[in-house]
Amino acid sequence: MDAKARNCLLQHREALEKDIKTSYIMDCMINDGVLTVSEEEKVKNEPTQQQRAALLIKMILKKDNDSYISFYNALIHEGYKYLAGLLHAGIPVISSSNGGKDSVGGITSYGLYSLYLISHCYLHCCSFIVF
Repeated sequence: MDAKARNCLLQHREALEKDIKTSYIMDCMINDGVLTVSEEEKVKNEPTQQQRAALLIKMILKKDNDSYISFYNALIHEGYKYLAGLLHAGIPVISSSNGGKDSVGGITSYGLYSLYLISHCYLHCCSFIVF
């Protein structure tokens, strides 16, 4: 995960841990392929909701940019638009790691899909994204 995304997540960690219910967020992230069922079980085994949220955020911090974007989109999808708004500034730009192969303007096809998801949320969820 790039520094900007990591810093944004760390900056708003307390608000996220306090407010999110992890079960639906994790379902979205599993569907996106950025969180495993094993990781979900570890989170579910935490005794309180705040501890579950703290562990999920700790896991996300160890992952890549796609995980940050998935978490952001899950927040929007599950009605946490105000929390997604806090993370908006940290949305990473996904650049090509394959020397430009299969990319458009330095963004891989997966990156284009992520941008599509973000713009879709902007159009349909009234999120805080500004292009």
